[in-house]
Amino acid sequence: MKRFFEVTFRPFFVLTGVGTSLAGLYALWPRWAVETLGKLTFRQDYTVFVQHWGVMVGLMGLFMIVAAFNVKWRKPILVCSLVEKSFMVFLVAMNLRQTYAQGLKALAAMDAAVVLYTILYFGVLGLRE
Repeated sequence: MKRFFEVTFRPFFVLTGVGTSLAGLYALWPRWAVETLGKLTFRQDYTVFVQHWGVMVGLMGLFMIVAAFNVKWRKPILVCSLVEKSFMVFLVAMNLRQTYAQGLKALAAMDAAVVLYTILYFGVLGLRE
């Protein structure tokens, strides 16, 4: 199983890091991102929060990409990513029946894959890596 993570870690975290970093679009073009990607009605009143979220999650994606290549960054980034993504999956799951959660299903699915992969990674390799 250790070999599986040695082979898949970089491609998995580069791919999911790129997907996560796309949240930066919310910081740059909040109206477009909320309406197109989130499939939500844009509310000008929330622009600052949307942009802040976009920067935070966008940076998490960039850090995930760096962690794919920099072993020293791996543990702290994976722990932060695990917490952030677990909470996002939880929020979407708890609100699945709400119309505002519909545009977030694909993001939650990717985040769930990252959470599962990270749990397995730490389960196999431990927190020492």
